[in-house]
Amino acid sequence: MVDKTVFVEGITTDHSINNLKSSITATFLKSTDNLDWLSSGDTVLLKPALNSYDPYPSTTHPLAVHVISKILSKEGAEVLIGDQSGLGHVVHDPSGIVRGNTCDNYVKSGMGTIEDNFINFESEGWKEGFIHYQSDHTLSWPNGYYITKWIEQVDHIINLPRLSTHSQAGETLGFKNMVGILRDDSRMEFHANGPFNYFIKNEVRGSTLKSVDDGSGTFIEKIVEINDSIKEKLRLTLFVATKAQATFGPNQSEVKLGKFRIVKANIVDLKPGMVFASSDPVAAESFAFALLKEIIKNLPFLSKIYQNLILFSNDNVTKFDKIPIRKQPFIRHAIDIGLGEMSSQILYNNVPDTLQHRLKKYLDEN
Repeated sequence: MVDKTVFVEGITTDHSINNLKSSITATFLKSTDNLDWLSSGDTVLLKPALNSYDPYPSTTHPLAVHVISKILSKEGAEVLIGDQSGLGHVVHDPSGIVRGNTCDNYVKSGMGTIEDNFINFESEGWKEGFIHYQSDHTLSWPNGYYITKWIEQVDHIINLPRLSTHSQAGETLGFKNMVGILRDDSRMEFHANGPFNYFIKNEVRGSTLKSVDDGSGTFIEKIVEINDSIKEKLRLTLFVATKAQATFGPNQSEVKLGKFRIVKANIVDLKPGMVFASSDPVAAESFAFALLKEIIKNLPFLSKIYQNLILFSNDNVTKFDKIPIRKQPFIRHAIDIGLGEMSSQILYNNVPDTLQHRLKKYLDEN
């Protein structure tokens, strides 16, 4: 397998279950060199995007979880699926779980069933379930941060994000997906540096969690540096992108009034749909950026205006499609701290040449 290669499988005929299963299987095996790192008996953690109970594309496509779990299990691996939903859906403090259950969200989102080997990280205990992490590459976290103990206990990690914009960070792709391994006090710490933190403080009402802005302005840098804690065990980042959220996010709606949802994300059907993956997280992230830029470029004008009117004060959102990919804060900081590099090559299958050319222009832009 060539380092920094992104493998892309286009789904050109339809998005049927069988076609999608075949595309996920082909991409997964090619991008892992037929699992050359796996030994029978190894433990593999699949980390989906499960911020809420909203279905795909607000969360990871269920087939990404199911197909990859089945392949790994057949090779003798013990497969775990784990996450902790966002603060709007699960709140955990030193006294225990204040509200919410990530496993319930896993089932309600359609990602899986209660029979699956799913771990909701909050259920492991505040002290018992989390470990402290700090390194020379996590300088935005002066006191380090706390991550689920499972990062220490598993042999391999597979990152399974979704393709989506984000009302605070601008996008939520592979790097931001690792927010789900943090303990809630660490989540509060990085959110305090970001835009619209008053919503986060409201979501943890009734808990003892505190929000203190250290004044560093390192919201995105803190997010990226979470990934330093998994880099030795991360084997692959794989996206299933038959749909994408192209405004707002991470959930299908950002504001709820009782049963009514307003400020809804714009969900786009991709034609062609794509499954893409890389063993280099920066290569995968940069390709996801290019694809998201292409999607946003083709949004209806009114959709863009609506988002910008509501999120006008957030440069992470309003400048997303104006900054070249290699200069995006997520990509730039990830390269700076040694998480990976931009893709050295992209190997396409069943993707039109015209689309390949447009994506290349985004990736080559300086």
